[in-house]
Amino acid sequence: MHRSIALLLGLAVCLGILALPLPGQAQPCPPGMIWTPGGCRPAPPPPGYYPPPPPRYVPPPVYAPPPPAYDPNIKQVARRSVTLRSCPGDACPPTTALSRGTPVHILAWEGPFVLVRVPGSPLEGWVKRRHLTP
Repeated sequence: MHRSIALLLGLAVCLGILALPLPGQAQPCPPGMIWTPGGCRPAPPPPGYYPPPPPRYVPPPVYAPPPPAYDPNIKQVARRSVTLRSCPGDACPPTTALSRGTPVHILAWEGPFVLVRVPGSPLEGWVKRRHLTP
């Protein structure tokens, strides 16, 4: 009886040794891995292979709002202060004064004077054309 147990154990050991994969044979490793005595390991790159360089850093685009459309009838006051008059002439009574940088919309021309309206307000009157930006 002991002899049959020893025979069975010997047969199991022999079958176990025969079941081991031989070097160079396909092993149960996933793609990109190779079999080594310690188990599956990552495969080295093939000879002459150079990995691609990492991508260059490109900064994200900066948002810049589009420039406003140019309107030739929109000007700005070019002097420190400009008198807005009720009619086109130096003798006409002033209605108010506009400060430098105030936007104005040109409505009409008459000689050296232009009829302007301040956008977003009820102000309207005549100023000299030379007192506005070109």
